[in-house]
Amino acid sequence: MEELKFGLIKGIEVKFVKTDSAIIEAISKKINEPIEKVKIMLRYNVFNINQFMDLSQLADSTIRNKIRPSIIAGELNTELDYCYPFPSSKNDGPLFILRNEKSEKYLKA
Repeated sequence: MEELKFGLIKGIEVKFVKTDSAIIEAISKKINEPIEKVKIMLRYNVFNINQFMDLSQLADSTIRNKIRPSIIAGELNTELDYCYPFPSSKNDGPLFILRNEKSEKYLKA
């Protein structure tokens, strides 16, 4: 997995991840959605923009600003890492938010 300073992570494979049931329950209560629905959204190592909006309760524009490069702690970086795991022959494909410590802090807030 290659990581660039701008938050774009290349070479991501979409994989199943195990999530602690306490986290699923907490998010379910926070966003007022059934546990099964939250469990499905937390099933993989990436989120699409709509899933991340639902889980984090952040607006679309806020999420897109968090993937835009800016100077953080004196370095050019992003608040959220992102990837394009399904490229087509003509473009990068759909944008996904990488599930890591950066994104999970917004889920637990």
